[in-house]
Amino acid sequence: MASLIISYVIKASLAMILLCGLYALCFRNDTFNKTKRFYLLFIILFSLVYPFCKLNISSVNDIAIYQAILPQVEITNNASDTATASGFSLGLTELLIFGIIGGIVIMLSRFLIQMSGILKLRWKNRSSNSLNYKIIKLDKPMAPFSFFNWIFVSNNGLKEEDLEVMMAHEEEHVDQYHSFDILLSELFCILFWWNPIAWLLKREIKINLEYLADKGVLEKGVEAKKYQYLLLQVIKPNATIQIVNNFNVSQLKKRITMINKKRTSGLMSCKYLLAFPIIALMLLGNAQNTFSKQIENTEEEHLAAETVSSQSYDMPQQKETVYTAVEVMPEYPGGPRALLEYINANLKYPEQAAKDKVEGRVVLRFVVSKKGEVKDVTVLRSLDTQCDEEAMRVVREMPTWTPGKQNGKDVEVYYTLPISYKLQKDTKTES
Repeated sequence: MASLIISYVIKASLAMILLCGLYALCFRNDTFNKTKRFYLLFIILFSLVYPFCKLNISSVNDIAIYQAILPQVEITNNASDTATASGFSLGLTELLIFGIIGGIVIMLSRFLIQMSGILKLRWKNRSSNSLNYKIIKLDKPMAPFSFFNWIFVSNNGLKEEDLEVMMAHEEEHVDQYHSFDILLSELFCILFWWNPIAWLLKREIKINLEYLADKGVLEKGVEAKKYQYLLLQVIKPNATIQIVNNFNVSQLKKRITMINKKRTSGLMSCKYLLAFPIIALMLLGNAQNTFSKQIENTEEEHLAAETVSSQSYDMPQQKETVYTAVEVMPEYPGGPRALLEYINANLKYPEQAAKDKVEGRVVLRFVVSKKGEVKDVTVLRSLDTQCDEEAMRVVREMPTWTPGKQNGKDVEVYYTLPISYKLQKDTKTES
């Protein structure tokens, strides 16, 4: 599970970096604000689903055999025959994941506090209906802001005509459903709080929405110079609510620059097509794990070099086409911990091996069939005849697994199981 989470994080971050890099280099300064809005939302959605986009380019002639390595099980010769799994130890990866999850919890709590702040303002102040909007009149001075179809407004000492312009700005946010973009970028930033690209993406989404609202106000006939003067007039700290569309934002200079900027030529919109080859390359790169080719598993080769001769064990000599992943891996009844408990309860340290002070690791390989049956149990690394046979016995007697699936079909999956036999230091062997 830890490796899957890390893999997801890496792939999602790669998508963010490439697509945001393209935006910064080619799209950021043009006036195609509507196109930029959809592109920025696409970055979020694509980054979330990209790790799951795995193309199947397998050849029909390949043998669908997959392989996974189970956590090492340690068997001791004490009375309880305890077993530990190195895969469940709290290592650096696990600590990293716990840190990410902890940050998500903190950021989510902050988000919920902000949401509750909006709801309190909504219910503690007077409201009235106006067309498709609900106007909430605030008692304390605060620049107008909107949240979906709620528009929060305070007179704040402004002239009536200036207040109407500010209201028009917030109405543009409501009419264009900008609160959806804000919420999506907030949730995305919570999930990837540790990634500075996510914060930059959130900032670009918010300023681009302001560009769109400014443009909508000017298209209603408001004079550009008067509107810019009003922007300067309300530049002061606003409410500390980050999940709303507000009239006053810190990127005031950028907004004024965009208002006065000459419209970008329509031919330049073709540059957005540059995103397609980048997306295609990412999808192909993500599909490499399912290419139909011979994949040499380095650990298996290392273990195979240390196995006993084929005269002692009937080792398969043919090479199989091995994949590094399968869409749905086989599952032992009850999950990984149940598998470890089964091995712990059933696998015993051979008495003679303990007397002879035999210690070391046995590595087995077996196949979980399309029906979930365990078959073709073989030894990749031998330790001692009795230890090998005891390990093979326990694996052969495993209950039926839930079979693995690829492209909706049950497939056969290789599993490698390391078992470590270790003597206790205080063990007294009989003479």
